Amino acid sequence: MVRNAGTCLYKEARLNIEPAFPGSTIAFTLPATNSIGFGTRAKRTVYDETDAGKDDEAFTKRHLASDGSMYFRRRRSTYPHSFLWRLLDGRKTLEIQAVDLEHDERGAYEANLTLLMHFPSPLRPFCVALADEDDRNIITVFAITTNDELYTLSIPCGFFSKESASDIDIEHWCKRTTPSLLQTNVAYRLVAVGVDQLLVSLHNGSILRLSRDNRDDTIWTEATFQQTNWSMTLRGVLPWKGQSTVRYGHTDLTASTAMNMVLSPDGGHIISVCLDHTLRIFNLQSGKLTRQHDLLDLNNDAQERNQSHLLGPSQSTLMQVVSISGPGDIAYFLVVYSPIQHEFKFYGVRSADDDVPQAFADLQSEFSFVPPIDDLMNVTGWTLEEFYIVPSGSGWKGTEFWLRARSGPSSRVYSITFDPSDEIERLERVWKNDWTTVESGPLTVEGLKKDPENPGEQEWDPSELFQVDITEKWLDFLFAPGRFTNATLETALLVLRKGHRGDRYTSRLRGSLKDRLCATIAEAAQKHSGAESTKSHELAIAEQWDAYYGVVKDLHKRRGESLSLVYDPVSDLPWLVLSDYVSAVRKCSEPEAILSNSVFMNSRRRPSAPLRRALHKPEAKSPEVCQLLNAAASFRQRLSPSFQQDLKRYLHADLLQSRSITVVDRMEQMEADCDLSAILTDDDIASLVEDLGTDIRHLNTGVFQGALRTLKFEKQNAPPRAKQTARYGLKALLRVSSETLDFNYERLLDLLVLILFMQFEEDLSEDFDPTIVFYDLINEFKDWVVLQWIATTVWSHQAPTGTASTRWMKEFDDASRTSSQFPITQTALEGMFGYTAGSIDIPGKLKTGFLTYWSQGWLSSTFSPPDQPNYSFDLAVEDMMGRLLFQKEYGLAKDFSQFLPESNWATYLKGRTHLALGENHLASLCFQKPAYNLALGIGFDVSMADTAHLVPELEQEKFSEGLPKYYSHVLGLFEQAKAYSYMSDFARLGLNSMMGSEDQELKSDLLQRLFTSSIQSSRFEEAYTALTRYSDSALKHSSLKSLITAMIAQSQTATLLKFPLVGLVEEMDTILSDLCKTTLNMGSGPPYHQILYSFRVSRGNFRGAATILHERLQRLKSTSSKIHDPADESLIQCYLMIINALSSVSQEDAYILADQRIDEGLPQFLHGPIGTAKKLLKRHIVTLDTLRREYQAELDRVAAIENGHFAFMDPTDEMDIL
Repeated sequence: MVRNAGTCLYKEARLNIEPAFPGSTIAFTLPATNSIGFGTRAKRTVYDETDAGKDDEAFTKRHLASDGSMYFRRRRSTYPHSFLWRLLDGRKTLEIQAVDLEHDERGAYEANLTLLMHFPSPLRPFCVALADEDDRNIITVFAITTNDELYTLSIPCGFFSKESASDIDIEHWCKRTTPSLLQTNVAYRLVAVGVDQLLVSLHNGSILRLSRDNRDDTIWTEATFQQTNWSMTLRGVLPWKGQSTVRYGHTDLTASTAMNMVLSPDGGHIISVCLDHTLRIFNLQSGKLTRQHDLLDLNNDAQERNQSHLLGPSQSTLMQVVSISGPGDIAYFLVVYSPIQHEFKFYGVRSADDDVPQAFADLQSEFSFVPPIDDLMNVTGWTLEEFYIVPSGSGWKGTEFWLRARSGPSSRVYSITFDPSDEIERLERVWKNDWTTVESGPLTVEGLKKDPENPGEQEWDPSELFQVDITEKWLDFLFAPGRFTNATLETALLVLRKGHRGDRYTSRLRGSLKDRLCATIAEAAQKHSGAESTKSHELAIAEQWDAYYGVVKDLHKRRGESLSLVYDPVSDLPWLVLSDYVSAVRKCSEPEAILSNSVFMNSRRRPSAPLRRALHKPEAKSPEVCQLLNAAASFRQRLSPSFQQDLKRYLHADLLQSRSITVVDRMEQMEADCDLSAILTDDDIASLVEDLGTDIRHLNTGVFQGALRTLKFEKQNAPPRAKQTARYGLKALLRVSSETLDFNYERLLDLLVLILFMQFEEDLSEDFDPTIVFYDLINEFKDWVVLQWIATTVWSHQAPTGTASTRWMKEFDDASRTSSQFPITQTALEGMFGYTAGSIDIPGKLKTGFLTYWSQGWLSSTFSPPDQPNYSFDLAVEDMMGRLLFQKEYGLAKDFSQFLPESNWATYLKGRTHLALGENHLASLCFQKPAYNLALGIGFDVSMADTAHLVPELEQEKFSEGLPKYYSHVLGLFEQAKAYSYMSDFARLGLNSMMGSEDQELKSDLLQRLFTSSIQSSRFEEAYTALTRYSDSALKHSSLKSLITAMIAQSQTATLLKFPLVGLVEEMDTILSDLCKTTLNMGSGPPYHQILYSFRVSRGNFRGAATILHERLQRLKSTSSKIHDPADESLIQCYLMIINALSSVSQEDAYILADQRIDEGLPQFLHGPIGTAKKLLKRHIVTLDTLRREYQAELDRVAAIENGHFAFMDPTDEMDIL
């Protein structure tokens, strides 16, 4: 840094310019008529922008703007208020979108649609202007094409909020005309005074004023203002010899051509700055040139010298009207800039006409307002691009002056707060020393080089590649939220693939961008490493990632080309428009200001006045604290990258450990793991002492604690605020919050390393206790590590962040809403706390401090909600875990669970996570561990703990009401997961915990669910035990039937028959009998008859057993076709089992009552085993002897069939052997 580089007090918050969601871009092809009379039809298209397959040229056309700026509507209450416009595709496409940070909390629609206006020919440079109306919610765009057509686009602001709003005839809001003077002259610059008045600078030096009586008119009234009367003659149209001109594009501009034009505050004059370094003022009423003089109001000789060097025609801003009054009847001030002298002039204007004495008064004639850009940028040549004068409410005192200067490819923004009317001595001191600069931020290519997580800037030892997943590190870096656009990564991938495959590359990989990128890297690495060792392959992988990042860097650098500096007078916020970014300029936090100006803080001289004013906290003003922060940062930066990685790894291990260990032991363990004492050199220690400005032994605990306090958010008094954060507001919050988190985390690491070093030093101050500082550091680390996790983690189930986003999210199809590829990318921080961002109370008049304060307050509210004074870190982490589970982000919840405390509710949440991931055993353990406290409500209230509403209201009643109800709740969770074995476990736990006086309804419910889960998990003995405990006979009967059916289906008949069935024998017999009767297929269905036979035999009921088998015998004869097969022995076996059963009883009891089937009303030829008619039943006695005869007859029939003798009759009749 050079000696007078300015005080760095500001940073850019660079925001990617991307569609809000697929289908949020609406393109309009505007109508046109060419020279031969053929026109272009107007067309409206809503399309889903896809970046895959776009090469470098397509990327440039769609994403890299050649020109752009912002327009801010005049009224604060209007929404949308801020508009970003860019020119793309060779200036033929105008892109417009709203970039508001917030809007009314009741707004149902968010302006998140992007409009693309496709013109038939390119737009001229400096010929795009916007205006708005007070009484209509319309933004009007004026544009002049190279075909000299003036387009007037009266765009309703509803176009930016509702897709259907723009589905109207384009000709209704797009008007075009060609003023007569534009047919013979070339438009150079366009200024919109309002929707009904335009000023156009023409190449011949005249100014064309276009006005219309009605804002909907297409006919403009033309009036010209020029220095002489030549403009309307042939001499005014054609250049004549001796006339000074300057070439701009394809046009020769005369010396008197107006570069800047503005209407005076009284509306009576046109004030212009011309190429010949002259200020010219025209009276609107008379049309005459009323005033003309050199910009710097020099004498004639100096004026002639300046006018002999025409100004550069690409110069953007040369003049600004400041509407404040001054002494001596000064109505307003005019600030002009001379690019030749690099000097500003502040003119107090009493009158724009020459007839008023001293109409123009130089505010400071004895002082030259020449910005010291040469020193600030350390260059010898530079140009001013834009400037803005922002007076305070009390006149010139406290005026802010913003400018953007360029030197070659470098563009920087500077600012100064001063009083141009101040005393010369004080003004000289302020003008020389009080300049402040805007840092470009960490998203520039240079900023990314300093990122400690950038794998491309780390030197990897080949042996380390086996220990580090280099691909995972690259993916984390490249896909960090807000760092690179999807289009950048897609285009870089295509360029890389073409580089590997040449022009023959045509195929397109499928899958997500990450998958395609990894596949490409792996393919290229395999091609280069071949079949060599794994080590060579790992090196090839690293080389391919470096190659890919090289392409990304090139595209990324082009995206950061600065286009314009703009200032929002309503919110008092400067903005930068870049090629593919829009940047809000924010004020540095106090620790950022201290570290960004370390050169000034460590020097012996006093810090600059702007830096002193920026530091408000007493700790930040302390030289000891400032030097400690800077010295600690320098001390750690000198250590090796490998040490930095080890330090972070061991720190995280310490944060997550749950052992009971003293602070001293923790410090010693961490120092030993990092081996800090072994890598430090004498030079490192000497540099530390030099940076501190004192010996180490003079440091005390208070200085370290003061340094920690500078990192903390300090809430200021502010009125209640109720806003809804808009899309770009969330982008800005996330960007600034991410930078704040990274910065504070690095500062904590600085202090940690210093503490670890100092703990072993001797002769330290008696007021220094490293254990206290270490303990405070660890507590701070916990907050920042958790916040970093949710700020960098992208989840797939996005949550609305306001009323408007709730509405448009509902408009998406449910399929896309639940798929893994939802149309927007959202971090967990944004999804969890985006809804609360609009309620952060912010003091007024913060200006550039708005975003910084907002983001700090937002981050602070995650651990310290304003409405919960007793909120703690543990409660906050539990709430975050609950929200992850509520959003069904189970994988992320498992990763996040590392931060959970050892509390009862946290353990329950872990159980919910394991259950959702199918880890039922771990879930069971987690649910049982806190059961006693959660069930008895010892210091626990589920309604307070469950902020994510994971537990339904009816289920909440099962907490704090005893173990049985708690286990009933957990049982229900396993039931939903269909984990029946664990369902049985918790049903049993619930029953075992009942003391006998509990609700019988609960007991019955637990028994039923135990029975059901035991059936599902084939725990039949447990199911039977539960069944026997039923008190409801009807329920017992139905459950017994379910048990019988399930056990028979799973071939557990033997176990079934072993059950004692106390009091259930008759019911089981009845159930089995009913099942036998309802069986349709005797061949393939369950063998209910044999089972009932076995059951009756086991109970000594032999006649009953014989009866059920005889029924089966009859059905086999009448329904089975297998009886014609001599190999089928089903009938024979059935006869034998019946005979055996009846043989087991006395001779008097050896009979059964059976139903005999009698055919009626059908001819004999229809009788047969298959397709027999319906039969009537008739009871008759079947004796043992009868069964033996039938058995013998069946044996004879089978033998006859085997010998080839067939009977053509009903097999139940007597068989005649042929």
